Amino acid sequence: MSRAALAVVLVLSCAAPAAEVESRVLTHYVPQDLLEAAVRKEGWTEVVLEVKGGVRKGDVVRVWAGGSIDRGNGDQPGDNVSGPDGVAPATETSGSPNVKNLALSQEPAHAFALLFKSEAPAICKCLPPGKPLEIKLTKDKEKLWLGFNDERGRYYDNHLGKGRRHELDPLWVRIEVVRTIVD
Repeated sequence: MSRAALAVVLVLSCAAPAAEVESRVLTHYVPQDLLEAAVRKEGWTEVVLEVKGGVRKGDVVRVWAGGSIDRGNGDQPGDNVSGPDGVAPATETSGSPNVKNLALSQEPAHAFALLFKSEAPAICKCLPPGKPLEIKLTKDKEKLWLGFNDERGRYYDNHLGKGRRHELDPLWVRIEVVRTIVD
């Protein structure tokens, strides 16, 4: 191979775009007692992301959730159950909720949903089971909170799961922190 051809090969190999690789730096299953406390509290609950060195700007938090939340408000346990993505107000069995009475977000799509927020102003609701919610972090050492969006004053009778003793299909949440590395 001539020197000119070798120089062209070297220049082309150096000019190739860098590859981006996703690296999962944390997988965290939120404990059931923390979830139970969050759905029974009218406010936000901090989820500590214990990544060595802390989370960084540009990291992506992926939230996978499933199971069910019994929000009480009925004669029998299990009358008013929904998934972590909440319910559409038009399909609410006990009448359409007054969105002005919702505690964490008055947006109709957030009714009876498990919500997440970071230090950015946006509030995100969980997606249906099998689809991850992705939250991009905007600064180093950013914090993450979760909360259940129920009507004010109605938190005392919320539980994880469904059935007479709330033994079936309890709520679960898995949080992943994904970092993109440029090779």
